[in-house]
Amino acid sequence: MKRLFSFLILFLLVVPPLIFFTDLTRNPYYFQIVLVNAGTVILWMLWLYNGIANKKLACPTTPLDIPMWSFLAVATLSWAVMFVINLPHPYMKYGVYNEGLKRWLFLLVNSILVYYMAVNFIDDSNRRRMILAVLWTGFIASVYGILQYFGIELIWPHVLNPYGTRSVSTFGNPNFLSPYLVMLFPLLFVYYIQAANAAKRFFYLLFFGVYLGVLICTLTRSSWLGFASSMAVTIGAIAIFERQLLITRWKHIVIPIAVSLLIVFFWPKSGTGGGSVVMDRIAETAIAKKTYYGSWHQRRLIWSCAWHMVMEYPALGRGWGCFELFYPSYQGRHLFMEAYVSFRTHANNAHNEMLEIWSQTGIAGFGVYLWLLFTLFSYALFLVKNLTGEKKLLAIALTASVVGMLTDNLLNVSLHFAIPAFLYWWNIGLLAGLGVVEKKTINIGSTAARGAVIVLIIFGGALVVRYAANFAGEIHYFSGFKHSKRDNLPAATAELEAAHRLQRLEVNNNYELANAYARTQNREKALEMYKESLRANAGYDEIYFNLATVLAQSGKITDATIEYTRSIYINPLSPESYNALGSIFLQSPELYARAGVELFKQCLHFFPRNKEIWNNLGYLYTRLDRNEEALDAYKKAYEIDPDFELAKKNLKITLARLGRNDGALNEIENLFRAVEADIVSKNWQAALSRCEKLVSLAPGSFKAHFYLGNIYFTLGRTADAFNEYKTALSFDPKNTSVMVNMGLVYYETKQYEAARQVFQQVLGITPDNAFAKDKLQQINAMPVTK
Repeated sequence: MKRLFSFLILFLLVVPPLIFFTDLTRNPYYFQIVLVNAGTVILWMLWLYNGIANKKLACPTTPLDIPMWSFLAVATLSWAVMFVINLPHPYMKYGVYNEGLKRWLFLLVNSILVYYMAVNFIDDSNRRRMILAVLWTGFIASVYGILQYFGIELIWPHVLNPYGTRSVSTFGNPNFLSPYLVMLFPLLFVYYIQAANAAKRFFYLLFFGVYLGVLICTLTRSSWLGFASSMAVTIGAIAIFERQLLITRWKHIVIPIAVSLLIVFFWPKSGTGGGSVVMDRIAETAIAKKTYYGSWHQRRLIWSCAWHMVMEYPALGRGWGCFELFYPSYQGRHLFMEAYVSFRTHANNAHNEMLEIWSQTGIAGFGVYLWLLFTLFSYALFLVKNLTGEKKLLAIALTASVVGMLTDNLLNVSLHFAIPAFLYWWNIGLLAGLGVVEKKTINIGSTAARGAVIVLIIFGGALVVRYAANFAGEIHYFSGFKHSKRDNLPAATAELEAAHRLQRLEVNNNYELANAYARTQNREKALEMYKESLRANAGYDEIYFNLATVLAQSGKITDATIEYTRSIYINPLSPESYNALGSIFLQSPELYARAGVELFKQCLHFFPRNKEIWNNLGYLYTRLDRNEEALDAYKKAYEIDPDFELAKKNLKITLARLGRNDGALNEIENLFRAVEADIVSKNWQAALSRCEKLVSLAPGSFKAHFYLGNIYFTLGRTADAFNEYKTALSFDPKNTSVMVNMGLVYYETKQYEAARQVFQQVLGITPDNAFAKDKLQQINAMPVTK
């Protein structure tokens, strides 16, 4: 049985990190998640079965046992309390159960059971072999990642670059590959410095260089910090606790440091794009001092929301596993701040390990977590002081790997994803296993004891079935998703329904299925499936929006109003939601005028140049007999677009109602009439003078710029004409009349290739445009010049 255990562990260490599919599930690393979790459960099921056969279980005990199980208990309590709090909510109770269960199982299986796997099954007889297997796994993934970086793909039909020039290797995400490697650098280093001969040192040095190369290819700055901290701890601890080794091997230590510096400063740019290398990537962070920078300010947004969770639920937090579920309800209020308005996101984690724990488990959970870390590092220090030889160096390396991972996760989320988390807890287990591991024997000869163990085995079997069902569900979901994008709705519906049967509370699948029902006018099923989506995860504004739209189509206007409001609460940056809800308010101003005013005012906070909203706001003010405010709103709409006839009409009506006159408005209208008369009479100099004044008075007028461009062109001032046409196109980018005239400017100035491109664009919009066809034929008939 021991050989079977070793084989399974070796399988879990090597295969899941290296296997992935690009067209099987939408999440390319989903199979890794299933494989590593199901494999871990199967291993412990076999251990329990073996215990029944031997009528006893030998359970390992370590210094981390009490704080680790205490944290699981507090996490469970926080989840249970949040579930009870949300029982009255029609959706959230399901979401808390669903999301909390997923994270609870992850904590149990992908963390705690992995830790005890290393403690229980690894000893002096197989430890080195297992570590080398992981190092080889990292090497294979690193080589593949470097090839990706330079545009070379050995497995799939095309280069995989879902993150631009950032290498993902077999991990599907550069932010998962990089911390995995961060945890291996210290192990490589200690094996390198204690290698018995030059050949072995070269072997480890090669691995080290390849690891560092792909670490740069990931462009993950948080992992670069993790690498620096892990190596600083490694070298520092060797200097303190193995000083003689440092003295005798200092030449060997200098070599990887020199190699690292060479790689860092001279690593070439990507073959798949213009991605930056180390110094360029670091220099990007200076942007945050001058303006708003996505990588930094988006994290600040997430941290602010996490801190609000702590402040609102200080004792037990928002519930274990519920960060993603509740985050959107905190984010909306922050988006009114200028610093965050451009960085709305759907955060599944806090991007800071301390806030991750604190926001979900409160002071109680965070305190226990700190206790766990304190116990871990205290025991690590004890081992480093008291072990000798290779074990001492391994203790240093494994401790450094934990430091590197924690440093990385002050800005990253990889501790909560399967493969990097597996290695993290595996390394902690290896570290704990370096000491004296006492095993407590539990006799299970009695019927009751055997029954309890059988129940655990059945529970494990149920988990494996759940993982398999989830995987099958993901396959059906992605197949349905692809059918939906190809408008094959019957096939999409069948696949998505199959996925729903396999995993009921999966938000992405439920949402796609609801959309498929809605697109086939099956409104009742669509409504139910949108609600099912909200039961899975009520944090997506798109679900509320689509639910509201189908409700409105079904004539349930009051219900639609409520759901549109919820959509805007989660995402106040959605113009579609404002337009949809605003349309309802405008249709029944006697009921919703005041609410509509507040809605449009909020919309204008984010979209101050939206002329339609200004005009609608003016209309509601008019209905409320607030004519001064209506006048201001109509004026704003007219200033944005002087060609907006409805706003101009409303402005005139409101001015008349107030008994006023607007000299600027009258002057602009008079100038338009005069310019048009001059153009008809071909009085170009008079037209020029008046139109230039018109543009200065109405700079937002498409028509004024178009007229002025035509006048300039007629007078032979092609450069000025081009600038006016360019300005006009900024107002109406697909106006073919302006595009044709711009093409003529290029043609007259003998810029034939530019003219060709413009006329081709015109034909792309209006294929029957005879003038563009004629000019394109003339250009194509011209002799080719060399």
